[in-house]
Amino acid sequence: VHPREHDLVIGTHGRAAYILDDISPLRTISAATMAEPVHLFEIPDAQQYMVKQTGASRFPGDGEFRGENRPYGALITFSLNIDGLQRRAEAEEEGAEGRPDRGEQVTIEISDADGEVIRSFERRAILGVNRIVWNLERDGFERPGAGEESFFFGGGGPDVLPGTYGVTVKYGDHETNGSVTVLPDPRYDIPRADRQAKFDMVMHVGAVQETIAEAIERIGDTRSEIDDVLERAKAADDEDEEGDEDEEGEDEDEEGEDEDEGEGDDDDDALEGLMQAGEDLKKSLEELEERLWTPPGTTKGIVYTTDVYGRLGYVRGSLSSSWDAPTQSQETYLTAVEEQLQEIIADFNRVFAEDVAAFRGQVEEAELEFVGAKEPLEIPVR
Repeated sequence: VHPREHDLVIGTHGRAAYILDDISPLRTISAATMAEPVHLFEIPDAQQYMVKQTGASRFPGDGEFRGENRPYGALITFSLNIDGLQRRAEAEEEGAEGRPDRGEQVTIEISDADGEVIRSFERRAILGVNRIVWNLERDGFERPGAGEESFFFGGGGPDVLPGTYGVTVKYGDHETNGSVTVLPDPRYDIPRADRQAKFDMVMHVGAVQETIAEAIERIGDTRSEIDDVLERAKAADDEDEEGDEDEEGEDEDEEGEDEDEGEGDDDDDALEGLMQAGEDLKKSLEELEERLWTPPGTTKGIVYTTDVYGRLGYVRGSLSSSWDAPTQSQETYLTAVEEQLQEIIADFNRVFAEDVAAFRGQVEEAELEFVGAKEPLEIPVR
């Protein structure tokens, strides 16, 4: 446990010690600040650091005691004085204090030196003094499988570079602004240019990931739309057959039965062609998706993957292991992944430009609606 400036340390005459993280807001709190709808207290410098695994056994269990450190990141303390908010005691009584997804929400935005919002999140809003922690990461990149976490791609974004960042606290129509300085880990003497190079590569990998996620999402949406179209076509055909049966029962002695039967055969052929085209297109889309990724739950254990999303995950995992400049191995492996993705995206764009477009034409001939065409996908360029 490492106390810092503005931490309050309380030692007993026994064998205990208590640390209250950052009591600086208590030195500036007043009736005036508490009367403001939203007040942001000065944010102390946030220290970046790498946590290394301890020696000896990898899983020490209860054989190793570790004191609880302060939460990693920037401690953002603010007060809210707005009608309708719960007091902390009320929230604790209903068990909602530890649930940031319940109750009224306050929005925290982190912006870089150019004013661009790089991180945005919400936390539960409590009447009075609140404290939340920004973990010094940017917003995460879009990834396929909403709500699913793959082994290498978590929901968080990359670490920010050391520097000064803007902090905005918003609640309803009220907001207040401040700043926080992120300090580099003093144990690592890494040139700024090297950290920038690593950061740029991580951001590029994230952009590539979002391209893959977009391709997978389009495939999923198109496949769902095909199923919906085929269901509607089948339902319409069933209604027509029921109507024909009713008419035949009423007018079975009337002339023109042969002509009606011919028209029915044509309708059946059109439906059969549409159904077959839909199934063929779904198969093509499934083959594309298998080259892009392996959906969670389709394999057991940790297996080596050859799909492009999994291989990109290996690059991301390697890049996140340090803040040093990218290695030649990382550069080479990323280039190989990009070449693989180039081939897949070329086939992806061809399928959507030709096969999906042809199916859309059949659907329109059947007087049904189908998902509209989108621009071809492109891989981000380094």
